[in-house]
Amino acid sequence: MFYEQCEHEFVDHVCIKCDLVQDKYFGDKSDTEINYRKAINSRTSILDNLTDIPKEVISKARQNIYKKQDETGKKVRNDAKNTFIIIYEALLECGYNNFNPHIISNQLKLSRKEVNWCLKVISKTSLIPSAHDEVNKNISIVIISPVAYIEKLTFLNNIEEFTAELQELTKRILKEKDILYSSRPEYVACGIIKKFCDVNGISTKSFGKVNKISDNALKKAMADIEEFF
Repeated sequence: MFYEQCEHEFVDHVCIKCDLVQDKYFGDKSDTEINYRKAINSRTSILDNLTDIPKEVISKARQNIYKKQDETGKKVRNDAKNTFIIIYEALLECGYNNFNPHIISNQLKLSRKEVNWCLKVISKTSLIPSAHDEVNKNISIVIISPVAYIEKLTFLNNIEEFTAELQELTKRILKEKDILYSSRPEYVACGIIKKFCDVNGISTKSFGKVNKISDNALKKAMADIEEFF
């Protein structure tokens, strides 16, 4: 297996190259004798199927899982919501304070309601403790602005030349109507872009399909920003 050939580099008892966990055994054995074991089965762990997550974050998540299991004697559940919580906490520990949580939630196929539940657990505004309590003593929840989606969406719709203009327009709209922050940010961004294109005669064929937004959701998003055009 790969971890048997790896030139291990351990940080907090976890190899940052192959995610192997280092266990030390005492008693009759020398305290320098080391046995290696896999903390999480790579064939069953949801962590292994995630993409676009920094490697150091995955490594930190594994460390937190292993530590929690050692502390409680119970296995951390390998499900979508627990994985979101574990990864989000690891992102914050590693200093990724502006990471877009939708990159995780979309891969885990979590609903908006489930994501909000996870964020409540992480911020300790829920009665259910997080997977790694020490992480979140001073966590503040990050609200993703629709502005963060503009560059990606303009690329998808082949209108990159309008990226800067749309970003400034979105900032102005949000400043004057901050209630939009409570809406799904990518839908707000889609509504602004579609309306901008319609007003300026820019072709947006198959907009809903390209941007993965239903006709009803798009109509509502456009109605919410109608007053600014």
